[in-house]
Amino acid sequence: MARSMNTDRAPAGGGRDGRRRALLIITGAVVLVLALLVGVVVSLTSMFGEDEPSSTYQSPPAPTGPGAGGSTGGGSGPEAEAALARAPMLDVPDQAALPHTLSMRSAGPPITLPAPQQVSGVLVPTGFPDTEQGAIAQVVELTRVGFTGADPQVWAQAYDSMAEPGAAPTAQTPASQDLVAFRRAANMPRTGATRARITWDPTSALVKGSTDDGSYVVACVLGELVTDYKGRVATGGLGNCLPMRRVGDQWLVASGPRAWVAPATWPGSDEAVAVGYRDILR
Repeated sequence: MARSMNTDRAPAGGGRDGRRRALLIITGAVVLVLALLVGVVVSLTSMFGEDEPSSTYQSPPAPTGPGAGGSTGGGSGPEAEAALARAPMLDVPDQAALPHTLSMRSAGPPITLPAPQQVSGVLVPTGFPDTEQGAIAQVVELTRVGFTGADPQVWAQAYDSMAEPGAAPTAQTPASQDLVAFRRAANMPRTGATRARITWDPTSALVKGSTDDGSYVVACVLGELVTDYKGRVATGGLGNCLPMRRVGDQWLVASGPRAWVAPATWPGSDEAVAVGYRDILR
């Protein structure tokens, strides 16, 4: 049977709505940074109200990552792949993406990621081994490159360079929709350079599930979205889940349905642990 991490099922569509609200909260912090630079006084208390992230979030961590997980669907093939991609993930509070107290627990030992074998002459480093860790490493590199500048066009270029025929169109991916919403809410141009430097730094990952033959893996990565404007910094947790297929000697974004949206959590927090994110070592 196809292997999948155990998750508490979220209501249909709930992952998308919660993630979008979380992203708007992060954007609010970015807007605050920009506002402070021009002398506009904004109160964090009024912005975020009393819904601060809890440091005592106690939903139990789900087993995940290489060699762990329950089972859903059956075997391999399109039906099993679609079941893994569409399976809902843990629903978390909207405020969970903001920086807050780190957890005293963990979802498991760190995941050591392999190095890419091809770096020069490609937009996204590639050439990772045929393992779950290799699939995670490919998603990390695709997300790191694609999230540069929080630019939907950069994401499209990176994604298209790593997608096999039949993969979800770029504009339909949660990452693309999130970046469009981020720029719109921050009053930034839709694409192109901005006054701020925006990067995504990977910290954690999990394997949501894989088919029996190991050729299809849904991998999720989590990192800090960092916006720096002349030394003023705003950060928030932002994740990305992608269905990956082994094609020849590469991991490519798989054809078929897109993966369920990654829960937006602050790396290392109780919420991140509850989702199943584990630290990565590179």
